[in-house]
Amino acid sequence: MDPQKKLRLLSRLARFECERDPDLSGCIYEASTPGGKRPILKVMLSTYCDKNCDYCAFRRDRESTPRLFIKPEDLARGFMELYRKGKVQGLFLSSGIFVHPEVTMEKLIETAEILRRKYHYKGYIHLKLMPGVSLQTLEEAVRLADRVSMNIEAPNEEKLKRIAKGKSLRKEIIPSIAQVSRILENYPKKSHITQVMVGVSDETDEELLRSSEYLYRKLKLSRVYYSAFFPVKETPLENRPPESKRREHRLYQADFLIRDYRFSWKELPFENGRLPEDRDPKEAWAERNMHLFPVEINRADYELLIRVPGIGKQTAKEIIKRRLRGALKTPEDLKGIRNLRKILKYITLMGRYYGKAFRC
Repeated sequence: MDPQKKLRLLSRLARFECERDPDLSGCIYEASTPGGKRPILKVMLSTYCDKNCDYCAFRRDRESTPRLFIKPEDLARGFMELYRKGKVQGLFLSSGIFVHPEVTMEKLIETAEILRRKYHYKGYIHLKLMPGVSLQTLEEAVRLADRVSMNIEAPNEEKLKRIAKGKSLRKEIIPSIAQVSRILENYPKKSHITQVMVGVSDETDEELLRSSEYLYRKLKLSRVYYSAFFPVKETPLENRPPESKRREHRLYQADFLIRDYRFSWKELPFENGRLPEDRDPKEAWAERNMHLFPVEINRADYELLIRVPGIGKQTAKEIIKRRLRGALKTPEDLKGIRNLRKILKYITLMGRYYGKAFRC
């Protein structure tokens, strides 16, 4: 097969890794990177895979999956053609695991090496890491990439074994992630992320967010991405219903509270292990902790302000800035503040409550 045709097909197939309804009409997608949104070519080096994960379109026993491999040189050349035409600004390179994780990772690294050395490409590269490879191989991948990732897929060993018997969090994935985190201490501008499946292993939100807090606090990951399960034909889970995107959304909101707002997973408003899907988890937390409210906005420090529903980091900073110019006495003093109606339900201004009477 012509290398360009192979590259297009491998890129389209790669969309199955993370999207509910893959759009096979295109190869390029808008990705969130440390530098903001940008058009990225997401492509697999190979769709051959020795693993047999129950949910995966590339599992070893799925006969209908096209099995392709593209040489690192051909992939690098094809990417550079798109880059020079201005169609892409970065590369996300992944692969099925073939022969051995070390062999697979060496091919991914070779592709990045060609881009950096032969083509002098200085732009964004995201490399998917294979669990169980050597420290030296991980170091080489981090050196070449701007972002690296290794998916955990499930929140704990028990849940992972249900859907991916050939993988181990305890023996391979977590030790590799810990090694990468130590390597990244020497590369402050680079980042390390992971992905977890939602709704595939009967996991609870509590298990997912407890795992995420550990990854943030102990292993210093930059982001945890949540991917709502969708069934793939000719896999053991083809008849399992797709997971709710609303659940995925609530997990992202709760994750944000842990990662950026210093909440602990223990504080979150779980109901039988699940977040309520009908409301924002920050509001649900506040409803459970009404003894903390209303907050006097003229005295609350930054840490308390960002726990008020409706107040984000920038809003908290703006409120503190306005307080320096004088006491905030009425809702008029908060004019221009986003989510003001919601905020007023949880605060007082010079001891007076406006939550019920105020109308935007």
